[in-house]
Amino acid sequence: MAETTETKKREIIVGSCEMYMKEFTGEVPELKTREQIMALCVDANRYGHTKGGCTLTYAKETDELVSDDGKLRRTVLKSDSLKAKLGLFGWDGDAVRALEATASTETSTDGKLRITKIGGLSNDDGKTWLVILHHEDKVAGDSWWVFVGKNTAGFELVYSTDDGTKVEPEFSAESIDGEGHLCYYIEEIKGASASEGGETQNAG
Repeated sequence: MAETTETKKREIIVGSCEMYMKEFTGEVPELKTREQIMALCVDANRYGHTKGGCTLTYAKETDELVSDDGKLRRTVLKSDSLKAKLGLFGWDGDAVRALEATASTETSTDGKLRITKIGGLSNDDGKTWLVILHHEDKVAGDSWWVFVGKNTAGFELVYSTDDGTKVEPEFSAESIDGEGHLCYYIEEIKGASASEGGETQNAG
């Protein structure tokens, strides 16, 4: 039997998360098991290590419809959006190429230099990325945010004598499926047996 609101123990989530990206080709892979999710969370899909945590913001814009006499009101959802912002350590030109749609990289003929070219509207590669944010928590259980989108804020680099240089992209999510969802939040259920699951619940 699935846990109810009365019996479920809610853990405190502590710690940061790591970001993985894979070019989105139009279909989200099956994400029904931990193994399927972790198959995406590999070094080949990592473009840096998180520094300073990660901020996810889901925002809504609504309209309030009011009758002339003020006696009848209705609030309707006008639009919604999801943004994810984080800082990345351990980046290089290949990471910049993935994070910035106008960037491209090439290697010098002697193989000793990586040259990254950035900017220019005509250089936008139009790529969209499947992004996975993995939060590892041995007490509360791991969790993942999965969405499709791209970096829409460019980037800012600060070179400092007392801290490492990081890239700070901000991703804006697009619809991840035909139902218009912006993201999936997947979490481990501690103590659940393999036979449990399959229920769809709405908050209420």
